[in-house]
Amino acid sequence: MTLPSTKLSRFYHQLAQQLGAGLTLAQSLRAASDAPATDSHRLAALAENGASVTQIITSAGDWLPPTDRPFLIAAAASGRLPRVLVNLSERHAQIAQMRRRVTLACIYPIGVFHLGVLVFSLLRLIDFDVGLRWSLPAYLGNVFTILLPAWALVSIFYLLVRRDNPLALALLNVLPAIGGYRRHQALADFSFALGNLLEGGAPIGQAWLTAGGIARSPRINAAAKEIHARIDAGEAPGPHLAATGVFPPEFIARYRTGETTGSLDNTLLALATDHQATANQRLMAATMLYPSLLFGAVAVMVAWLVITFALQYFAKINSLMDGM
Repeated sequence: MTLPSTKLSRFYHQLAQQLGAGLTLAQSLRAASDAPATDSHRLAALAENGASVTQIITSAGDWLPPTDRPFLIAAAASGRLPRVLVNLSERHAQIAQMRRRVTLACIYPIGVFHLGVLVFSLLRLIDFDVGLRWSLPAYLGNVFTILLPAWALVSIFYLLVRRDNPLALALLNVLPAIGGYRRHQALADFSFALGNLLEGGAPIGQAWLTAGGIARSPRINAAAKEIHARIDAGEAPGPHLAATGVFPPEFIARYRTGETTGSLDNTLLALATDHQATANQRLMAATMLYPSLLFGAVAVMVAWLVITFALQYFAKINSLMDGM
């Protein structure tokens, strides 16, 4: 299982400091860290036995994310590993921070929804002729009649998204706030990947292909393959970016500037920072919008129950008065 982003950030930062201080990779891997001790010692033994950095990274366990490995391999080949490790540390720290914010933002509305289900299920046991007809099986049946389908739908949708199901992703892309978040996040991931690969010394054609896959966007991946073909033909990517219909004008302008001035890797990392900031804003907007909608749905459900309860109560009073 991949290490959480918080631990990866600390591990990369520590490794960058140790390598920058002059320790060997084997010595750095043997030092206490957030990486699994057994596996890091195994990798250190490989380094001591003369294995290349590429072999060591490829041999790492599942705790090292597959999307990080191309950066590390390219950087190690060019002697720029400490710098790329710092970039990865900062990146994972940002991811961890955003995940904490999203989790905290979702706890309250989810709790409200479940509380509403519990109250609703209890009120359904009230009979105005005889009062509360308590039955634990009936109550649990009411609760799970609502919760099980809700949990199932959320779980199925989550699995479809994790497996990059086209229909699930298309639905996410058209949702307010979430669609914008996904577009900017894909551009941030792509820019970060391409910038780090170029900074690490990877050939630009291979860097485009690898970054396109890391972005987890079919449109960006297809554009990256198209640009790779242009690079193989001896052409620069910049003049062909607009024709892909994927990259926004600001991205194209800044990419071409970096291409012209020879600072493409730094330009891409700056673009990654900007798109990440926009993606974070959209995600925070989504964490406000959708919990509010969920809270509103619960409020409507409770209001409906109160109104129904009141109407039935007054109807019962009227029937008693008519019978007097």
